[in-house]
Amino acid sequence: MANKPLSGYKVLDMTQFESGTVCTEALAWLGAEVYKVERPGRGELGRRGVAEPDKDTYGFLIMNMNKKSITCNAKDPEGLKLLEALVKECDVVVENMGPGSMDKLGLTYEHCKELNPGIIYASLKGFSQVGPYANYPAFDPIATHTGVMVSATGLPEQPIKCGISVADSGTGTMLAMSIITALLHRERFGVGQRVDIAMQDFMIGLSRSQWEPYYANGRVPNRRVANGMPLEDVAPSDTYPCKPYGVNDYVHIYCSRAPGSKQWDNLCEAIGRPDLKQENCPEMSTPRERFKHRDICDNAIKEWLKDHDKFEAMDILCKADVPAGALLDVNDITNDPQYIERGMMVDIEHPQRGKVRVPGFAPKFSEVEIEYKCSPELGGSNEEVYGGLLGLSPEKLAELKEKKVI
Repeated sequence: MANKPLSGYKVLDMTQFESGTVCTEALAWLGAEVYKVERPGRGELGRRGVAEPDKDTYGFLIMNMNKKSITCNAKDPEGLKLLEALVKECDVVVENMGPGSMDKLGLTYEHCKELNPGIIYASLKGFSQVGPYANYPAFDPIATHTGVMVSATGLPEQPIKCGISVADSGTGTMLAMSIITALLHRERFGVGQRVDIAMQDFMIGLSRSQWEPYYANGRVPNRRVANGMPLEDVAPSDTYPCKPYGVNDYVHIYCSRAPGSKQWDNLCEAIGRPDLKQENCPEMSTPRERFKHRDICDNAIKEWLKDHDKFEAMDILCKADVPAGALLDVNDITNDPQYIERGMMVDIEHPQRGKVRVPGFAPKFSEVEIEYKCSPELGGSNEEVYGGLLGLSPEKLAELKEKKVI
């Protein structure tokens, strides 16, 4: 890992669950030395589950690759001293604990800065630490509901939250980018700094396209349009069922609303309905006219899809320059060799779970190869970090373990 972009940087990882762990995993993939701090004997809250209390959860495995685990009872004075010593040695502290938790431990930004003036202290919370919601607890669905997204997602009469953790993983990824920015700033200007990010704020930024219709429509709340185009009533813009009509046998089809687009005519040719082309059918002449008469548009598409599965439909339409996307689920992605070949899905060997195929790092670099290592054994790097980095003797380590400090 010595030739990676973040090689040589040390990260004290005080994160748990998803948002923070996604951040530090990205830093670890890019070469940073990430010391994941966990509770002695139990690990972080996401490591073990109720169903299998003696095994690492798949979620922990997926979100903690390439890290080194150290155990520490931060509430014990000796444990706090260990963390303070590590702050002096590290470049970055990352935490996503509940509001006020780091303050109670005594590891505030101000204290860490006293220990290490160049430290980058990164915090991820549900809400801004300087706003009226600062002390409110939050998980991913709270952030997506308070951050515009859910107001625009679902049916007209029923908002529906997203099925994946957009706020958690998205905010974690943004924080990783922000930490790298702070490190670059330190390289150029010689100062460390605090980096704060709130999941609600990230979601507001991610939802920025919602302000276009908000202003265009007279500052009224935006509509929910299910699978339609939220910016304008156009057709086709929907998710259509395909053969063999299983739970995820669908394809989304959208034709551009841009003036002069030929995508609708291309679709008509592809599905064998030239009679519905813009010049041949007044009801299909514009995206808005097609929306008004979407029963004609949608029925033609649905009839054609009776003979095609989602993969065939996507292939035929995309080759005709019609935007179409098969509804691919986790099983589809896991078992498609193309994702293995390009490193989007990777196989790792876990001591408890065996061979597991998991998502990798989305960016691909011409000069950087991402290596994937299994998530760490609980406390597996205690000797390396406390002994090698901090210089504690084997006898002292044994004493701390006996006292359940580590």
